[in-house]
Amino acid sequence: MFEQKDRPVLSSIVERHARVLSAIGENAGDRPLVLPTAEYFPDRFAFDEPSAQRLVARMVLHAGLDDVPLTTRVVDDSEPTSPHEGGCSSGCAVPFASGASARRLVDEGDGFLLNVPATELRHPVVLTTMVARALGHVLLVETLPPGCAIEAPVELVADHAAVALGFGPLLLEGAYIYSSGCGGPRVAQVTSAGLDELAVLTALFIEMRGHAARSATKELGATQTDALGRALEWARSNRELCDRLKRDPARVAAGDYTLRDAKPWLLRLFEKKRRIEEDEVPAELLVSRPAPSKPRDAANDELASLVDEALRTVRTDAE
Repeated sequence: MFEQKDRPVLSSIVERHARVLSAIGENAGDRPLVLPTAEYFPDRFAFDEPSAQRLVARMVLHAGLDDVPLTTRVVDDSEPTSPHEGGCSSGCAVPFASGASARRLVDEGDGFLLNVPATELRHPVVLTTMVARALGHVLLVETLPPGCAIEAPVELVADHAAVALGFGPLLLEGAYIYSSGCGGPRVAQVTSAGLDELAVLTALFIEMRGHAARSATKELGATQTDALGRALEWARSNRELCDRLKRDPARVAAGDYTLRDAKPWLLRLFEKKRRIEEDEVPAELLVSRPAPSKPRDAANDELASLVDEALRTVRTDAE
């Protein structure tokens, strides 16, 4: 991705995200970049329902949704199956409302009920990813006007909303879960958006909000770090797009933007330096100046004197 041939895919991702940002407006607020660290998750986790409730409450606070009534309960349900326990191969995704006995997220009218499968308590990446996705869904429901449906596919749009809430790093971890066992290495995915798409969205969020990318790459797996690094290089080559997404996402959603190919940081640095030099040269320094005089030469000076004397002699004789 991030080459000219990838522009149709990138345009689709960017325009969908612009529609999401336009729909939620300022409701997401100025969110932090939430990382899987003790700074953002300081509570002790004991793999039980109170621990899950504390974790969800913490994530609700990070998302700025603490004014939305939300109840968390752990349900004894075999679905969704953990990606580490079989039954979930590469590319699996857990729906918000499956055919299981308890739906993950229930809109109760005056609040939400979040059902957490007991199997997820043993897998922090799966748990935090799914909670983040559910909160993205909550944001959309709370933001859209009554009777207005969420754009399809709902799960994919919820992933976009979750990234807008600052949960991009958590979703990146959930998009590529590597495990090894007696059957060999396996990769599972518990997001709807793929790793590359989430990397693009997270990079846009970082650039739009001015977050430090290094803090995210330090906490991610090697595959996620590589994907985010490439996406950041592309996003930094498209600063005008990032600025427009932040100020006027509706224009981007309507196709009013330009995509540029990713450029190495050194080339971007030289281009920026050249623009600064061109923009900052004072006008008075741009006026034309006479060419500097050549250094004087003694032999030439002596020859010139002899010529002048000869001419004066000729003029005297003529008179």
